[in-house]
Amino acid sequence: MAGRSVIVTGAGGGIGRATALRFARSGDRLVLADTDATSGIALRDEIRAGGGEASFIEAELYKKLDVHNVIADALDAYGSVNVLAHCDNLFFSAPFLETSEEDLDLVLDRNVRACFLLNRAVAKQIIKQASAPSDGGVDTARSGAIVNVVSNEAVTASADHAIFAASQGAVVQLTKAVAMTLSPYGARANAVGAAAIKEELDDVESTTTADRKRIIAATPLARRGEPEEAASAVHFLASEDASFITGQTLFVDGGRLALHTVPDKEGAFRT
Repeated sequence: MAGRSVIVTGAGGGIGRATALRFARSGDRLVLADTDATSGIALRDEIRAGGGEASFIEAELYKKLDVHNVIADALDAYGSVNVLAHCDNLFFSAPFLETSEEDLDLVLDRNVRACFLLNRAVAKQIIKQASAPSDGGVDTARSGAIVNVVSNEAVTASADHAIFAASQGAVVQLTKAVAMTLSPYGARANAVGAAAIKEELDDVESTTTADRKRIIAATPLARRGEPEEAASAVHFLASEDASFITGQTLFVDGGRLALHTVPDKEGAFRT
């Protein structure tokens, strides 16, 4: 299924960057989207230097016009949209009782509204392609796939991550609804639930060395994951190897969800 038109969001770093490079190695054609133009353009140039096809668009994905422009860029460049790998996610941490309505609006816009707008736009395009006559190339009716990257906090709770966890749970439920919408057309939607991933943690300025040690201690594989390990899961779910998988969340967290946890010494429930 090489040669698909793939949109990768959050491509400026971490899981998004690793995901873009994974699809590029498969010979797919990429539209990279991020708010960080410097990192996005550098990745585009890196992919092109390696013989791949890629374009970059700077976008605030909770804005409808920006989402329209991302889709238009893919259609102008490649004539179709076959895969969405939505890796853009805003982490937010604050004690629940100190969380403001403005915080809530910010997190829901970045994590839920953006996912909704992107998934809706890509789903419409995939369905349109599935209804069109085939030109003998990629079977768009069977190659359409959406993969949304979330945190494993979609199914866990933490005293300081209330609205972040709520946004992640919303994306998982949205993904299931998108899967049901696409299924009559042979297309699929799934999520990857990532946790304890190196660069994603390092991007959070408040993450200390003690935090990293605590995270590793609560991870059965006793290490932090590499962005490439999460990217491999995204690539798998978008591939024909996952052709009978839809509406699911694949957790890439080193076994954290399988581990029973207890309160820390202060009696607080944390992750």
